[in-house]
Amino acid sequence: MRAAVMDDAAESSPALKAFSLLEIIAEMDHPPTLAELTEAANLPKPTLHRWLSMLESADLLRRMPDGRRYELAARATALAFAILSNNAGSTQRHQILERVVRTLGESCNLTVLEGSEVMYLDRVEAAAPLRVAFQKGSRVPAHASASGKLFLAMMPPAKRDRLIRTLTLERYTANTLADADALQSELGRIKRDGYAFDDEEYLSGLFCVAVPIFDHNGRDCIAALALQAPVVRVSRANAVERLSTLKEAAEALAVTLR
Repeated sequence: MRAAVMDDAAESSPALKAFSLLEIIAEMDHPPTLAELTEAANLPKPTLHRWLSMLESADLLRRMPDGRRYELAARATALAFAILSNNAGSTQRHQILERVVRTLGESCNLTVLEGSEVMYLDRVEAAAPLRVAFQKGSRVPAHASASGKLFLAMMPPAKRDRLIRTLTLERYTANTLADADALQSELGRIKRDGYAFDDEEYLSGLFCVAVPIFDHNGRDCIAALALQAPVVRVSRANAVERLSTLKEAAEALAVTLR
C-alpha cells in the first residue's frame, strides 16, 4: 500500500516525494537499509539514494553509526513533537491530564518514545508539596523510567533486543537497572502485568507508575500515561490502587491520538 503512495508521489512535487519516504521510514520497526527502502518504496536505487541524500542534508534523516541504516533525525522528530503538541487534540489531552491530577493528587505526564529516550509530550503538575518539576519537552532515558521500560516491554521482541543492544545503560541511582539481563527480566514482568514502575531508578526519592496508550488496533503502544510522586506518598505498596484511574484516562487519551 505504501509503495502505491510512493508511485503517486513520484508524479507530484519533490516535497511530497520526500514526505512519503519519511512516512515509510517512520512506520518501519527498525532503521532500514538502502536495500530495504528500495523494496518498500518500489523505487530505483539511484532515485532513492538522491532523496535520502536530500533528507540527510535537511537534517530530517541521519545514518546510523554503521553507515548502512537510516533513522529520523532531530528536525523530523521535532516536527512530529510540534504537531502532536499543537494539533486539535492537544487541548483535550491536557484536560484529561488535569482531571487525573485532580483525582489522584499527583503530577502526571503524557510521553512518547523517541529513539532511546522518553519525551514529555504534555505534563500537569500537582499542587502537593515535595513535587519534582519536569517540563513539556523534557527527556529521560528509556531504561531508567517507567514509561521507557513500558515502551520497551510492549515492543516486538526483535525490535526491543536491537534497541537494548544500542543503549548505554547508565546508572543514575542505586536502583537503576544498568544490567541488560536484569532489564530484560523486568520488561518481561511489565509485559505480563501491563504497567511499569520507576522505583527511584532515575531520581532518588521519586516513584513513578506508567500505563500504556494503544493505537486504534489496541496492539501498538504509541504513548504512555505516567504518575510521578515522592516515595513518601507513592510506592510499590500503594501504586496499584491508582491503576484503574490511570487506565481509564489512558483509554480516553488514546482516542485523541488516533
